[in-house]
Amino acid sequence: MLQKVTLLCFLLITFIHLPVQAQQTFALPDISKLKLLTTQWSSHASDIPGKQTKMDFYSSPEGQIITIYSYKARNIAFSVHSNSDVQKTYRIFIDPTGKHLFQEISPGAHWEIPAWAR
Repeated sequence: MLQKVTLLCFLLITFIHLPVQAQQTFALPDISKLKLLTTQWSSHASDIPGKQTKMDFYSSPEGQIITIYSYKARNIAFSVHSNSDVQKTYRIFIDPTGKHLFQEISPGAHWEIPAWAR
């Protein structure tokens, strides 16, 4: 019984002191190697009327579609997907701090223009 208690204490102490992992960050794709397909506008700010977010759609040589979202010429997010992907994988990344370090968010999550870009 003492061995079980000792092991449990060891495990608790070990896990309590584990460092918190920082969320992985990603760089904005290099659009110099991409082909611009089209530009559209959408709304990503509930407090700003109209469609204020510019979306530039690009295609990569590998067949991916990359969308760059910007507000007032500031890149705030990007998404990546492939029309040939049978699983329809869609990934979206947002820059929450303005430091050009994009963090992945859930594809179904509602997101808005970050405060730093306003």
